[in-house]
Amino acid sequence: MGGIFVASSSLLVGCAHGRASLAPETPKATLAPAPEDTSSALIASADAHLASGQAEIQQGHLNRARAEFDEAVAVYLTAPGGAYSSARLGEAYRRTLDTIQLREVEALAAGDGFTETRAEPASIDQVGELAVADAAPASAETRRTAEEAVGQETNDFPVVLNDSVLACVDLYQGRLRDWFEESLSRGGQYLPRIREIFAEEGVPQDLAYLAMVESAFRPAALSRARAKGVWQFISETGRRYGLQQDWWIDERSDFEKATRAAAKYLGELHGMFGDWNLAMAAYNSGEATVARAVARYGTSDFWALSRTRAFRRETKSYVPLIHAAIVVAKAPEKYGFAISPEAPVATEPVPVSGAVDLRVIAECAGAPLDLIRSLNPELRRLSTPAGRTYSIRVPAGSKEGLTACLAAVPPEKRVQFRTHVVAQGQSLYTIARRYGALTTDIASANGISTAKPLIVGTELIIPVEPGATRAVSNLRSRGTRGPAGEPVRITYRVRRGDTLGSIASQYGTTVRDIQTWNRLSGTSIVAGNTLTIFTTRKF
Repeated sequence: MGGIFVASSSLLVGCAHGRASLAPETPKATLAPAPEDTSSALIASADAHLASGQAEIQQGHLNRARAEFDEAVAVYLTAPGGAYSSARLGEAYRRTLDTIQLREVEALAAGDGFTETRAEPASIDQVGELAVADAAPASAETRRTAEEAVGQETNDFPVVLNDSVLACVDLYQGRLRDWFEESLSRGGQYLPRIREIFAEEGVPQDLAYLAMVESAFRPAALSRARAKGVWQFISETGRRYGLQQDWWIDERSDFEKATRAAAKYLGELHGMFGDWNLAMAAYNSGEATVARAVARYGTSDFWALSRTRAFRRETKSYVPLIHAAIVVAKAPEKYGFAISPEAPVATEPVPVSGAVDLRVIAECAGAPLDLIRSLNPELRRLSTPAGRTYSIRVPAGSKEGLTACLAAVPPEKRVQFRTHVVAQGQSLYTIARRYGALTTDIASANGISTAKPLIVGTELIIPVEPGATRAVSNLRSRGTRGPAGEPVRITYRVRRGDTLGSIASQYGTTVRDIQTWNRLSGTSIVAGNTLTIFTTRKF
């Protein structure tokens, strides 16, 4: 049975390369002693495989989980009389299928892989609302501690210790204490590289803490203004600095590329206004706002402008928050912080051609799926982009094994996504209606225009939300005839002019299902050959 059954519409797949996962082997569940009743024995055996598969999923061992789920289903399908030979056995079979589908969806957290990666709140939405410009004068102790912190470290940016900045220092020690400690610890994996890039671009390295105020160093941060990434670029500005954004990727979340873009943007803003404080203010509010303020009030002193009505409250707080972050981050121990910097993960790039599911990449690399996703936060879907070669980051030392593994994976096993082969007379609109998808999403996923006609025989990737998947019905389709509503197995003889797409449409199934049932590696079929089809339609 192994290798034929594909759980949940091919949601689980792994490599047969034998490379060990980084996580330890999960012990297999012990089969319960067979009771005297045959149905009880079969159910106990299937449940043991089911439990073992769930344990494998918890460890991220998708390939081994798939094998265990295969075995659980095989117990029922090979039972004397079939899975529905008794009411009790049939009910247990249905329960097993539902459990497998549920566990897969939970584990993969993205259904068929097309649901966009979840964003995280951007800290600028919270800290930017704080009013600090009119704060009360700081205490002598607060000022003395700040002066000591700044004095004991090398600074390449002129930190100001006025009342607004010191009020922010107090905020970091008070109501924002947990946030600051967590943010600075997370920043440990990013700050060294930020400093390097800023130094290369001629930007003060201390301005690395601008990213703390913007996003708390979260690549997936998304603000209410739809700014994204560690550096919180809006779409337009991101594109201006070369950050690609399409259906597959959003390079505003690519730490390396976005940091380079932020350095260039800050450098240009400094060139406009000749002052780093105004450059930061423009980063927050836009260069036009700062230009108007300077022209209206006749000064290039940010602190003087912050006492006027030139800026919003967020911008007035933004610059002192960054100054204060530099002060506290220089000597966190003086403020009672116990920082445990997260170490950068050593990575290496691997070129991947076309759409390859990140679950397959994780299995091939012997790394947890969550790690692969965290190393490549710019990927908006659970896949590398279709139609291009993409350089994916993986843990250092796994490049050779990943490359060999992917070379051994058949093309049809590299993606778990639903596909459709265009038949005569079909358009994006009719295909979208069939799958409950949007024409614009199908066009974007495949890099095609909604205005141009489709070419017959073209295989399209169909982005379908998890709720629209046919996972359970696909699992059941391996069975023989069951009660009303259950699939019926037929043998179909291919006729001249048939395509997998037209046959799938005729029997209410998908090209991927037919390929799975018949072990087809491509979409070519020959007239006269026979295909196994499972369908609930009556003819």
